[in-house]
Amino acid sequence: MSSTSGRTTARSSTRQRSAQHGTRAPSEPNGRFITRTAASTSGFSAQATSEDEDWVLAVIDSRGVGREIGVVGIERALGQVVITQFSDSPTFVKLLHYCTTRPPSLILVPSSALSAHSSEGPGKQTDATGRGGMQRVSNEREAGMSMVHLLRDSFKGIPVIGVLRKYWDEQAGFEFITQLIVRDEGRHATILAAKPKYYALAATSALFKYLEMTYSVVFSPRSLRITYAPVEGTCLIDVETAANLELVANMINKCSQQHLLGMMSSCLTPMGHRLVRTNLLSPLTDTSVIDTRLDAVEEFVNKEERLTSVRKSLQPLRSLDCDKLVGQMTTPKRAEKRGWGHSSISTPDPALDAETKIARLLSLRSVLSALPGIRSALRHSDSTLLKSIYSILSDPRAVEMLGTIAATLNDDAVGPQPGGALKVRNARIYAIKAEKKLLLDVARETYKEALNDAFERCEDLKKQHGIDMTLQYSSGNFVYTCPNTELEVKTPPVGFINLTTRGNKIEFSTLDLRAQSTKIRETVQEIFILSDEVLDEVLDELRGSIACLYRCSEAIAMLDMVASFALLSGSGDYVRPEWTDTLAIKSGRNPLHDHFRLSDGPFVPNDTYVSDASSFQLITGVNMSGKSTLLRQVALLNIMSQVGCFVPATYASFRVIHALLSRLSNDDSIEAGLSTFASEMNTMAMIAGALKICGQCLVIIDELGRGTSPEEGVGIAHALAETIIESKALCLFATHFKELAVSLSRYPNVVSLHLEADIDRSQADYSLTFHHRVADGATSLVHYGLELAKLVKMPADVLHNATLASVTLAARAEEEQERAQGTRLARRRRELLQLRTSLRMLSNSKGMNAVDLVEHLRELQSETIQTLSRTFDISPGAAV
Repeated sequence: MSSTSGRTTARSSTRQRSAQHGTRAPSEPNGRFITRTAASTSGFSAQATSEDEDWVLAVIDSRGVGREIGVVGIERALGQVVITQFSDSPTFVKLLHYCTTRPPSLILVPSSALSAHSSEGPGKQTDATGRGGMQRVSNEREAGMSMVHLLRDSFKGIPVIGVLRKYWDEQAGFEFITQLIVRDEGRHATILAAKPKYYALAATSALFKYLEMTYSVVFSPRSLRITYAPVEGTCLIDVETAANLELVANMINKCSQQHLLGMMSSCLTPMGHRLVRTNLLSPLTDTSVIDTRLDAVEEFVNKEERLTSVRKSLQPLRSLDCDKLVGQMTTPKRAEKRGWGHSSISTPDPALDAETKIARLLSLRSVLSALPGIRSALRHSDSTLLKSIYSILSDPRAVEMLGTIAATLNDDAVGPQPGGALKVRNARIYAIKAEKKLLLDVARETYKEALNDAFERCEDLKKQHGIDMTLQYSSGNFVYTCPNTELEVKTPPVGFINLTTRGNKIEFSTLDLRAQSTKIRETVQEIFILSDEVLDEVLDELRGSIACLYRCSEAIAMLDMVASFALLSGSGDYVRPEWTDTLAIKSGRNPLHDHFRLSDGPFVPNDTYVSDASSFQLITGVNMSGKSTLLRQVALLNIMSQVGCFVPATYASFRVIHALLSRLSNDDSIEAGLSTFASEMNTMAMIAGALKICGQCLVIIDELGRGTSPEEGVGIAHALAETIIESKALCLFATHFKELAVSLSRYPNVVSLHLEADIDRSQADYSLTFHHRVADGATSLVHYGLELAKLVKMPADVLHNATLASVTLAARAEEEQERAQGTRLARRRRELLQLRTSLRMLSNSKGMNAVDLVEHLRELQSETIQTLSRTFDISPGAAV
C-alpha cells in the first residue's frame, strides 16, 4: 500500500473512533493508556541541559515508502509547544538531528511501534545496556532501522513510552491547537501551517492526552505559545559532528567553557544564552534572515555606545528567565503539583502557592519595568531587526500589564534580594495593597504583633542570661543563634532545647519560641490565603495578554544574542561574511584557537577557496602540520556565519549549507560496541544517506580508513570520496593516502593541497619544521613518519632498516604506477581540460593585441606538447 493510501485509511479509522468517543479520550487507568519500555541504565549520549529537563516529545512516523515524521514538543516550564513534520531518510537522519538539538526528557511513540520493536528477534532487540554490536546496526541500516530502536540507541537513559494508537487523533490534535494557542499575530499562520500536517496533529493529540490522563495536566485556554517550525529552515548537524567540533561542550573537560558556545555567548539573560545554544546546533539557511542579524551586529560594532547602552539596559534581567516566568503563569494549580515523572499528588499548600504567585508577580514587574530602558537604548536604531525588537517591546499591552500589577502590589515590595529570608518573606507579606482585601490589614497587624513579641522575648533572654543572642528566620521557623564562645553546649541554660552547632555559631530554641513560631506561621498562612484570591484575579487578567509576554521574551533573547555576537565581533580582526556560490576565506583563523589561545605562539592564518570547479579538496601533510585544525576552522567559520556573527578573517564569503557532515574522530564507540572501523562504516552510512536528502552540504573528513589495512583503507576512502564528488557537495578531505591524489585525479573538480613542512635529513635528531600554511599540490615529503619516530628515541639500527624498507617499497610502487595506462590517460584528459580553459580565457580577453596573442598561443602549444609527450613515452621533438 502506498503512503498516501495508508494515510487515508488511517484518517477514516481515526474519524470513526472520534465519532464514537468524541475528541476527549475516555477516562482509562494509566496502565491501559501507556506502555513503558525498560529504561536504559547507560549514559545519556546527548546530554540534556538543565533547561531541557521538562522537554517532552511525541513522535510518529508514516508507514510505507514515503517516510513522514510528525514531532511535537512541549516545555511546561516555558509554556511553549513546537510542532513540525518533515520527510526523512530510512536512517532517520533529520529526526536524530532534531532530537539532538534539544535532547528530550521523555519520548512518546505509538504503542504499536513499541510493540513491533519489542517483538523483533534477538538480533534486533536492544538490551538494557545498549549492547548489540556492529552487526545489528549495519543490518538495520540496510533494512530500514526501527524508529523506536534508533531513538533508544541514540538517547540512552531517556524513557520511551508507548501511547495507545487511538489517541493519535489528528482531529483532536487540531482542536487542542485552536483552543490552547495564544491570540497573537502568528496564531493564524500556525493554524494554517499545521492543519494539513496529519502526523504532526496526531502527535499533538497524543501529547496532550498523555499529560491530561497521566499527570492531570490541563492548560488554560489561549495560554500556550504554539509554533510550527519547519526543519527545512535550519542546517543539519549530527550529534557526533557537534561533539567533535566542540560546539556546546569541550571534549576534554566538560566543565570548561572553551567551546564555541562559551566563546560566542556573553549573554546577560538565560533566554539569550539558550537561543545561542539552539542556533549553534541548528544554524539558519535563509540568507535574508541571517543578513538582518548581521545588519544589527554591524550597527552595534560601528556604534559601541549603543551596544554599551543596550547591555546596560539588560542588566536588571540578569537573573530572570522570562520564558520560564511566562510558562509558570500559564500552568494551572493542579498542574503545578505534579511533575512529568511522578504520579502522586503532593499535599496542597495554599500559602505556598500564594507566596509563589507573589514572587512571580514581583519578577514580572521587574521584567516589565526594564522594558522602557531597553526601548530607550534602541530608540534611534537603523537596522530592521533592532527596529522590530523596539516595536515589539513598545506593545501598549506591556504598559497595561505593568499598570495592573502596580494597582495590586505595593511600590516598596521587591523581588529576590540580599538581606536574609525574613526580609524577603516580609516583602511578600506586605506586597498586596491593603485596599484589595480589607481583612489583610487585620491579619498583617496580628503578624506584626506576634513578630514583635518574638523579638522582645529574645531581648529578655539576652539580658537574663547575658548571652549575645539574636533571633533569626530559617527554613520556615524562628531560632536563636549565638557565637560558640557565648554558650557551653554541655551546660545550656534551663529551657534551651535543640542545640545545633553550625560553623562558628550555635542554633537553639525554647518551648516559648516554638509556640510563637507556630503562631506566626499560622498568621502568615492566613495572610497568603487571603492574598491568593487577589492574586488569582490578577493572574487571570494578565493571562489575557500572555501573547505580549511571549513576544517580549523572544525579542529580549534575540537582542541579547545579537549584542553578544557584536561584543565578540568587535573584539578582534573580524569581518562580516558575504553570501555567494563560493567558499572563499582570506586569512581565516580557527575561532577557538584564536580566542582561547590554545597554541603557543601566534596562530597562522590560512586562505580557503572552494567552488564548483574545486569542490573536493584533498589535503595531505605531515602529522601535526595542522590538517585537522584547518578542517575544523572551515566548519566553525561556516557555523558562525550562518547564525549571524562576524568571523575571524580579513575577507569571507560562504555558500549557505543545509547539512554539515563529518568524520573527525577515530576512536572506538564503546557504548555502541563498535570498533574504529565499524564506527567509520556507521558514519559513512549516515553521510551517504544525508547527501541524498539534503541540499547543499559541507563535508569534512579526517583520515578516513585508518582503522583497517592500508589497501582496504584506500578503497574505502576512494569509494566515499567518489560518492561525495558525485553529490556536488563541498568537501575537505584530509588523508595520508597519497594514492587518492592519483586515483581521484580523473575528476576535474578534485584539487590537491598540503600543509607546508620542511625536513632536514642531515640532522640525526628530529628535524621537522612546521609552517602551518596551505600550499597547492600534494605534499612532496616522503617517509615523514620516520622523522616523528625520532621523537621517541627509537634505536638507530631500527630506524635505518625502516628507512631502507620504506624507500625500496615506495620505488617499486612508483614504477608500477608510472606504467599504468589509466594514469596516463587521466593526465592527458586533465591537460586537455586545462587547454580548453586557457583557450576560453584567451577568447574572452579584450586587452591583448594580436602579436602578444600569437606569442602566447605558441607558448601554450609548446607546453601542451611537452606535457602530452610524457604520457606517450616519446621525446618532445618527435612527430606526434
